[in-house]
Amino acid sequence: MAPQYKIIMTTCDNQQNASLLAKQLVTLKLAACVNILPTIESVYMWQGEVVQQTETKLFIKTKADKLSKVISTIKELHNYEVPEIQVLDVTGGNLAYFHWMDEVLN
Repeated sequence: MAPQYKIIMTTCDNQQNASLLAKQLVTLKLAACVNILPTIESVYMWQGEVVQQTETKLFIKTKADKLSKVISTIKELHNYEVPEIQVLDVTGGNLAYFHWMDEVLN
């Protein structure tokens, strides 16, 4: 059986955009919770150049049945041409937390 809960990671160019995205996902009941790490340093290749940039990291907690809608919402609202969207399966944890997620997301 596939894991029922997911963590989706993405980055934003600043904390304001990260907060807007997080609030929208929670308001739409696509995420039970979004953790925002305000400052990370990213080094990556973009259009043939090495780029070093300060970004904001989001950890989006959701359920598997909302995954495609979360991804499409990130793509729709994001200001990056190619936003990071990585999905992690949650295979265990605090059952009380998962029950809370079920309540919030239903």
